[in-house]
Amino acid sequence: MLVFFIASSFARQTSSSFIQDEIAQAINNDRWDFTAEYAQPISGQRRYITGSYYVQCRKDTVIVALPYYGRLNSAAGASNQDPLDFKSTDFKITKEKRKKGGWLVTIKPSNSEVQSMNFTFFDNGSAQANFTMTNRSAIDFSGKIAPAK
Repeated sequence: MLVFFIASSFARQTSSSFIQDEIAQAINNDRWDFTAEYAQPISGQRRYITGSYYVQCRKDTVIVALPYYGRLNSAAGASNQDPLDFKSTDFKITKEKRKKGGWLVTIKPSNSEVQSMNFTFFDNGSAQANFTMTNRSAIDFSGKIAPAK
């Protein structure tokens, strides 16, 4: 019985470190996918999101397909288009390994209403994202990070 417990514990640790290594490699190579599960508008309730909502990061392209719930702060931002539904090839990305594990990743697209996308990626694959915009209220998302397929 003791042998089974030790073997089971070792398998979980090995699997966990494998996931951490895969996530770290994906972040270092700018080849990861964030899948949103919940949205939290600054003024409003947290919402469970159904459907396929994501951010895909590739070396030279960022694709954002997320819902937006929030307020328009300026008429300059008024449009019928979802501000979180775009593709950008003109962006800056910074990455920082956290002392407590995980990563902080910031993406600043140049050709979008989005000023910055701030991601916190945890070693277990969970993730938080904050989107700050020029003419609209900010919005947060929580979900998962995975290496690009």
